[in-house]
This record gives sequence, C-alpha cells and structure tokens, in this order.
Amino acid sequence: MPQSPSLAVPGATISRQVLWLAGPVVVEQALLYLVLLSDTVLTGRYFSEDHLAAVTVATYLLWFLGSLLTIVSVGGTALVARLVGSNQREQARKITQQSILLALGFGLAVFVFGWTFAPQVVRGLRLEGAPAAAAALFLRIVLPTAPLLACTTVGIACLRGAGDTRTGMWVMVLVNAINVSVSWTLVTGFGPFPRVGFRGIAFGTACAEGIGGLCVLVVLALGRSGLGLEWRGFTPVWSDIHRILRVSLPAAGESLSNNLCQLWFLGLINRLGAVATAAHGVAIRCEAIAFLTITAFAVAAGTLTGQYLGAGRPDLAERAAKSAWGLGVAVLCGLGAVLYTQAEPMFHLFLGGRQPQVALQGVPVLRVVAFAMPALATISVVGGALRGAGDTRWPWLTVVFGYLLVRMPLTYWLTTPQSSHGPGWGLYGAWIAMFADLSVRAVLMAARFLQGGWRRAEV
Repeated sequence: MPQSPSLAVPGATISRQVLWLAGPVVVEQALLYLVLLSDTVLTGRYFSEDHLAAVTVATYLLWFLGSLLTIVSVGGTALVARLVGSNQREQARKITQQSILLALGFGLAVFVFGWTFAPQVVRGLRLEGAPAAAAALFLRIVLPTAPLLACTTVGIACLRGAGDTRTGMWVMVLVNAINVSVSWTLVTGFGPFPRVGFRGIAFGTACAEGIGGLCVLVVLALGRSGLGLEWRGFTPVWSDIHRILRVSLPAAGESLSNNLCQLWFLGLINRLGAVATAAHGVAIRCEAIAFLTITAFAVAAGTLTGQYLGAGRPDLAERAAKSAWGLGVAVLCGLGAVLYTQAEPMFHLFLGGRQPQVALQGVPVLRVVAFAMPALATISVVGGALRGAGDTRWPWLTVVFGYLLVRMPLTYWLTTPQSSHGPGWGLYGAWIAMFADLSVRAVLMAARFLQGGWRRAEV
C-alpha cells in the first residue's frame, strides 16, 4: 500500500489511520462532555429550574461563539492538511501563524460585542426575568476569555490538519480538570474557598478556557508538529489570509446558519415555558454524548481527506472518508441504543430525582433522537470529509435547506396548541421536527459525497 502522508502512522492501513487520529479526539470530546455534565449536574442539584434554563441558553450562545470561529478554523485545518500532504511545511507554519492572528482579532471583537449586548441577546431569545439575568451574568463572566478561547479552537484545528490530534487532547485534559474542580469548589464552598453560588460555574469555565488558550499558544511557539509562532510573524499576510477565508467563509456561513437556526429553534422552545427549556437543555446534554463522539471521526475524515488530496491521491482520500463514515455510523448506532434504553436513568443522573416535570417532558424526546443516530453520523463525518477537501459550500446549502424548509416549519406547526388548530405536541413535536431535518440533511450530504465533486475542490 502507498505511504500515507499522515504524520501519525505513515504506511498504516486506512482504518488504522482513522482510529489513530480519532482516538485522542474521542478522549478530548469525552472530557468536554464531562464539563457539560458537571455544569448541568451542579445546576440541577444546587439551583432552580430558572438557573437550569439560564445554563441552557448560555451554553447555546457559547456554542454559537464556537461556530463563528469556523471563519478561521476550517480554513486552517484544510490548508495545513493539504500543505503537509504535499510536504510544504514552511507554508503550513505560515498559515498557522496567520490563523492565530485572525483568531485573536476575532475573539477580541466577540468579547467587546458580547460584553456590551449580553442582556439584549438573551432577551432576544425570549428568555425573561430571573433566567435571563442569570444567563447574562454567566456570559459576562466567561466572555473576557474569548480571545484565548479562539486561540484554543483555531490552534488545535491547525494541529489536527498536521495529523496531530494528541496535543489537543492533552490541552483539553487540563482545561476540563480546571473547569470541573474550580466550578465545584466555588459552588459548594469546599475548604477555605467561599461559596459564590451560580457564578462559580461561570468562573470555572472562564479560568479553564483562559489557561487552555495560553497552553496552545505556548505549544505552537515551541514548534509542535512542525508548526510554529513567532512574534515577528504577527503581521497580516493578506495572500494567506485570503486563502484561509476563501475556504472558511462558506464553512462559517454553514456554522453561522446552523447556530442562528438553533437559537431560533431554542426561542420557539422557550415559548413553551421554563420547564420545556430545562428539559430541552438536559436532553441536549444527553444527546451530546453522540455528537461529541462522532466529531472524532469527522476530524479523522477531514485530516486524511485533505492530506491525501495534497499528496495527489484522491482514491485514498475517498477510501479514508468511507472508512471513517462506516465506523462512525456503527459507533453511533450503539450509542443510540443506549440513549433509548437509558433515557430515564440519564435524566435522573442530571436532576438527582428533583424536578420531575422536567424529566416527564425530556425522556420521550431523548428516545426520539436515538433513531436519528445514523443520520447524525452521516452529516458529521461526510461533512468533515468535504470540509477537509475544501468543498465547504455544499454542507452550507444542506444546513439552510434542512432548517428553513424542514425543521422550522415543522416546529411551528407541531408545537402549535390545539386551541390554535395545531397538534399541540409541545417539546416532543419540536424534536420530531429535529429528527426529520437530520434525516433529510443526511441524504443530501451522502449524495454530494458519492457524486464526487469534492475531489476537484481548490484551496
């Protein structure tokens, strides 16, 4: 078999390369899930439904920030992968430098905007009163770390493009250990530390993200995986920035569209009341097990697709993507069975037996999404392969189509009360609409991959 350009396991079989690259990302994503679990358990056990609704909305907004960072991260990954595959390592280093420069600028802009308009943004999502105040407080504590959070996301994306998924894993080990320990300490008042209540959860997140960003900058400055940072390199190189944005902007459009529609979707759920919002938030945390796991296979697909195309082997790029796709579907089908059979115990874990009305609405919707696992795997892994190839427009079109023509119209109708001539299915109806959207998008994404136009994408 021809040599692989991957830094990780040159000469290994395709499946082994996928697993080698995906393994550390699975660990990284599992640790990220631990933070989501910790924050929700802390809120569910020590605070009220209002606080649980606030954490749900704040988390959505932080995910929205992460999606905005695709303006830089997708282009960084795709370009670094192509350049490493074609053995242009000095140019890969320069692309990394410009990606970090963009990340710092973008993170600073997000901090200024978010700090200024946090209350208005929360109110725009139809959250009012005590939950809205708590969500705005959470965001204002975390947002000062936005520039460093941007460096973490973009730096790890560039390392992944170089075939290094382990450095990001170790950074996230540290980030998550700090997050969990600081949050629990400040909420419970452990030892000599004071109890600061709900703010302790936000302080834990802020401390962890700040330290994580500093670690990534240090790692890159030391030249990890052939990449690097130099102070004299922190000046714009417009040709490199143009290349990054040419690949990233459609991906950013996809991610921005996805998250704006997610916020729109959340706004519709918020109309159903704080209990529905809280149940939705806990169910999302449970479903996140699948979403975070499949991200690992999407990363592997994107890295190998980009590197093999850079090496002039589109046949191996296709084999790598198909291998990651098959493995991802198999893993998520297993997780789907867990979500369906263990939905009630999972809600009990988050809520500690409290808030029975939240569990009553949440358990059925978690069982609905269990059947969407093959579709979620297809969207994530095939989308990762297309982005790694630089074919970022098609995933964007599928997101727009799925939300605007499937999920949102169905959500409006299925959640409409019977008194207004709708089915009145509430939160359950919203998740049925989500299931339909994921199914349609999976078919469209698979069709694009099998058609093969991604092989000719230019970066």
